[in-house]
Amino acid sequence: MVEMEHIVQKLEQTLGTSLGLKTLNAQEAAWLTKLIATSPPFGDRIGHEERAQGASSREENRTSHQSRRVHGAYVHKDLGEIWIPVNQQDPSRVIVANQSALTESEIGLITLLLSSLQDTTPGVVSKSAGKVEEERRAQQLGGWLKERLQAGELLAELPEEMWIRTSLTEDMVPFLLIHESEHAPTPSYKALHRLLRSYFGGDIILVPLLDKEWIILANQELLDGITTDDKEDASVEGDQDLLSLFCMGLYELISTEWVGDFHISAIPAVNALHALPQTVSMLRETMTIGRTFQVKEHIHLSTGLHLERLVYSIPEYQRNQFLREYAAGHTDLFEDSETLSTLESFFELDCNVSETAKHLYIHRNTLLYRLDKIKQETGLDVRSFSDAVLVKITLLLYKVTKRK
Repeated sequence: MVEMEHIVQKLEQTLGTSLGLKTLNAQEAAWLTKLIATSPPFGDRIGHEERAQGASSREENRTSHQSRRVHGAYVHKDLGEIWIPVNQQDPSRVIVANQSALTESEIGLITLLLSSLQDTTPGVVSKSAGKVEEERRAQQLGGWLKERLQAGELLAELPEEMWIRTSLTEDMVPFLLIHESEHAPTPSYKALHRLLRSYFGGDIILVPLLDKEWIILANQELLDGITTDDKEDASVEGDQDLLSLFCMGLYELISTEWVGDFHISAIPAVNALHALPQTVSMLRETMTIGRTFQVKEHIHLSTGLHLERLVYSIPEYQRNQFLREYAAGHTDLFEDSETLSTLESFFELDCNVSETAKHLYIHRNTLLYRLDKIKQETGLDVRSFSDAVLVKITLLLYKVTKRK
C-alpha cells in the first residue's frame, strides 16, 4: 500500500518546497466540498495575492489571475494556503502548501500524480486511504466517548470539528457488541466492519470503545432490508421482535465467523447527533441488566427489560429486606433448575398453562403438578395474578441479589 505521507515527502524533495498532509475538520471539509461542487470545470482560481508574493522566477511562468485557473487546487485565503484534495470524492484530506509556494505547473503535476494513482492502482488512495481515515475517525469518536463517560457528561454534544458528524443522522439504531474470550483472537476493525457492512447491506459506523467492545450505528432504513417474510412474522409483536430478529441474525453471523462468546445489546433508534454518550450508557446498562436476569443468553433488548430495570435500580439493602420478609425460606426453590425453567416459561408465556406445557414438552397435568408444588412450598399460586406478581418480583430480586 502506498502511503500518502511517503508521497508527500517525495514531492517535497522533487519540487524543493514545503508540503504537508492535512486532515480537515468538519467545517473545513464542508467548505471544501461546497467549493468543489460549485467550482467551474477547471477548478478554482488561484488568486493574484499568492502570485505577488512568489519569487520572480515563478512570476515569469504565470499569467494574470483573471485568465488562468488551476484544476484540482483550492485557495483558502484566510489561512493563506493552497489545498489539493487527495481524493476529490472524499475531500477530508488535502496536500497543503503556502499559497505562494507552488506554480500552476507544479500544482498540475501534483494533481496529475494523485489522479494517476487512483487510475492505475484503484484503492491505493481512494479506497485504502479512505478506509484508514474511516478507522481513524471511528477511533477518535471512541476516545471522545470514553472521556465523556468517565467524566459523567452523558449529554455532551459532539464537537463541530469532529468530521464523523457528517455520517451521523437523526434516526440511527445503536448496538453494543462485546466479545469475551481469553484465548480466541479479537476480530480486527477492518474484518469486523466488512462483515457488518455485508450483513446490514449498507454503510454503518463501527466505533471501538474498550478492548473487545464496539458500538455499531446503523441507519433505520438498513433494518428495513429484512426479508418480507420476516417482517410479516414480526409484525404481530411489533418493532421489538423485529429488532430481536435482526440481532439474532447478527449474532449467528458473528459467532460463526469468530470463536468466542459474543453478546449484543440494542435499543430503539436514537438521534445520533445528540447525547451520544447517554446512548452508550443505556446500551451498557441494557447489557448488564440483560445478562444479570438472563432474559436472553446473548441478545439483550431494552424494550423487554422494563420490570428488570426497575428491580435493578432498587438499593441492595431494600432488595435483601424484601427477600427476608416475603421469601424467607423459599429462595431455595429457585435453586432447582426444573422449577426455575418452569416459572420462567410460565411467565414468558403470559401464565398460559397449555402454551407453557407445549413449550416445555410436558403433559399439561405434569405442569399443573409442578405449579401445585410451588404453591405448597410458598403459599403462592402463580395462576393467580397477585400471587404471580409476587413470585415474579421475588425471582428477579433473587437473581440480581445472587449475582451481586
